[in-house]
Amino acid sequence: MNSFGSKARSAVIWNTGFNLFRDLLQFGTMLVLVRILKPESYGEFAMVTSVMGFLSIFSHNNFIAHILQVKDEADARYQEHFTASSLIQVCIFLITNMVALALYWVPTYAPIAPFLHVMSIAFLLEWPCELRRKMIEREFDWKRLRLLQAIGLIAGALLALAMAWAGAGTYTLLVPGMLVTLPFIYDLFIIEKWRPTWSWSWDQYRPAWRFGLTRLGSGLAINIKQLMESGVLVAILGFAMLGVFGRAIGLAQMFCQRIATQLMYSIYPILTRINEREGDPARVGGLVLRMVAWTAVPIAVVFAALAEPVVRVVYGKNWADVTPLLPWAMAWGVLSAVTHATYMLLLARHQTRLCLYADLGILFGTCVALALALPHGLIAYIGSVCGFQIITTGVLTIWLKQFRALSLPGIFYAFIPPLIAGLIAWGALHLFVTNTYDRGEFSVPISVVWGASFSLLYMVILRIGFSRQLAELANYLPASKSINRFLALKNPT
Repeated sequence: MNSFGSKARSAVIWNTGFNLFRDLLQFGTMLVLVRILKPESYGEFAMVTSVMGFLSIFSHNNFIAHILQVKDEADARYQEHFTASSLIQVCIFLITNMVALALYWVPTYAPIAPFLHVMSIAFLLEWPCELRRKMIEREFDWKRLRLLQAIGLIAGALLALAMAWAGAGTYTLLVPGMLVTLPFIYDLFIIEKWRPTWSWSWDQYRPAWRFGLTRLGSGLAINIKQLMESGVLVAILGFAMLGVFGRAIGLAQMFCQRIATQLMYSIYPILTRINEREGDPARVGGLVLRMVAWTAVPIAVVFAALAEPVVRVVYGKNWADVTPLLPWAMAWGVLSAVTHATYMLLLARHQTRLCLYADLGILFGTCVALALALPHGLIAYIGSVCGFQIITTGVLTIWLKQFRALSLPGIFYAFIPPLIAGLIAWGALHLFVTNTYDRGEFSVPISVVWGASFSLLYMVILRIGFSRQLAELANYLPASKSINRFLALKNPT
């Protein structure tokens, strides 16, 4: 566990700093863009993203991810991956342009066809970029990884602002994202002077091919879900309402789901190499779920309770339709964060087939929700999706326990303490603060005080009722000694 702890702490330090920087940058950029662009632009962006996501299933990403699964450096096979990726990515580039041409003949979706032509270039840029990214991740060189990403994000944000002011519309949301790939390409070919030999061996590439095919099945389930969801929402409600739905879900993704995705992204290369001799997978799994749930729950409660002032400040008065959706979207965000964490813990145990079953279950749930719940409104739809997420998470935790990657105490201390602390803190503020004001009339200062008070009460309750589990979790955070001293916690033995 010491080795895991030191590597995890390094990952948390660099990724926490980067995530804070990235979220502030994207949040600030979004505050400007949302006041310039129309809801239709966000709807078109969501639809294009769904189509691109579906097409990316067949890209090299599923196969090149095998680099992180192998323990021996010689089995990484960078040259074979680069050669295979060249064929895969060029084919996907051509297919994307053919799909765009076909959409010109479908009136409902014809407006997004020009965007797909432009975004097809992303597949060519991702070819060398993703290889370099996986090289760095395998080396646990988080400093280099995050600095390269930061350079690309800054360039993308500046370009987005310039394009928005120039009236570029939906292109403003699409094109700047491709700049993130350029620093990695420069680092691979110019700084590292890495050169392809175009070598190829089917025997050496076969393990990655098998792994990728299994992951491709999961990718199909995930992206068919996203494409189907966007397509049905556009067909029934139009691009504008898809944009409203996307803004509600976007806040949940930014402040809840991203906690899990970035944490798992940071420590996944470590998780794949942990076994019973090097550490306790069940204890690690419990710590990971605890980190995700204990941080996502309070954020979701604050945003749900302050939905109207949050939407008013973040998006402006023109986006009032987001307000009633936000509490449900934040519930979705928490459940998505937990589901993602359990899913990645299972994948780290090399259970790709079970992960595929989970993806198919989520796809089935989405189909049912679209058919039965969406006709009753977006709130009913999001609530139904949340119900299927609960079922999926329950199944994943059972599988993790079977593979000794999670224990009953780990499950209990991951979910019960934040629910207790969140409910008590919310109840106290509801009695003493919320009844005094109409939440719809909350000013920014009052909203900040409400959120700070809730966070303080939440932490006090955890400190009083679950001090040992809190200290154990704090031990893996940056400045753990200072945190333990500030909270008067004892270091766990």
